[in-house]
Amino acid sequence: MKRLLLMLPTFAVAAIFIILTGDCSGKRADTAVPRRTAYPRVELYDSAYRQASDSLPVVLMVNDSATVDIASHGDEAIWIDVRYPRYGAVLRLTLSRLDKEALDRAITNRHERMALNAGGLRSTVTTLTAPAGLSSEIVETPGAMVTPLQIIATDSTALLLTGALEMPPASGDDDNDAERYMPVVKGVERDLMHMAKHLKLK
Repeated sequence: MKRLLLMLPTFAVAAIFIILTGDCSGKRADTAVPRRTAYPRVELYDSAYRQASDSLPVVLMVNDSATVDIASHGDEAIWIDVRYPRYGAVLRLTLSRLDKEALDRAITNRHERMALNAGGLRSTVTTLTAPAGLSSEIVETPGAMVTPLQIIATDSTALLLTGALEMPPASGDDDNDAERYMPVVKGVERDLMHMAKHLKLK
């Protein structure tokens, strides 16, 4: 058989090979395979930014298309909700001024909370330092549908900024929702990067 194959032209050997190794399952090669569901992509906001408010003790840059709600909780904390109407998502931030001991405890507690929010899922941590000296960590957890983005920033002396992106409620199919919202997560992550790079005390 081997000698016979050597004597045949190349195209004939190829034809025999296809016949011998062909699909013997009886299934037709043109059997239709359902395609994955395609979701309409959310149009992302432009990368244009403004200060969240002149009344804040820090320069906090937010997307120009987002709306901002600010509320105070005593003298220590300011709550800042950055809303993305088109996305149905809210970036919930808390700005605190603490003494050094309380700041260290708050940073430790926040890191623990961030780990819990990630739920053991794969996360990416990006560390940035603004020219003014404030350091930030942005945590992206694509599989965490409730809080896929989190941030913590501090001057290591008295100021602490923490926050998390809250996405709309899942529709029941987590994989599909994760795929649908991924562009939004990337868009808000871009905004958080800009915020962290320009964060400074007034």
